[in-house]
Amino acid sequence: MTSFAPVAARPTHRRYGVIAFAVTLAVITYIDRVCISQAAPVMRLELGLTEKQMGWAFSAFFWAYALFEIPSGWLGDRTGARRVLLRVVTWWSFFIAATGWAWTP
Repeated sequence: MTSFAPVAARPTHRRYGVIAFAVTLAVITYIDRVCISQAAPVMRLELGLTEKQMGWAFSAFFWAYALFEIPSGWLGDRTGARRVLLRVVTWWSFFIAATGWAWTP
């Protein structure tokens, strides 16, 4: 009796590109989180913020991460990681660019 085992597809080198892309995104978001704390004194002076107001800005930054991790993971399970990463990177880029539109009254 002959049994036919499924032939496994040979892995491609594309996975290394995906890993490099994911690591690059992780490094960029880490640098972004570090940079906001380093830029805080200059931001306070430029925008005329008090320490309390700067604390609110840091809190908003933290809660944005915390609250959107679970829905993003759920969405990734339902629609796929590629679509979610595209959405996250697009919106992240937009909002980072939007911080440049801040001004002092």
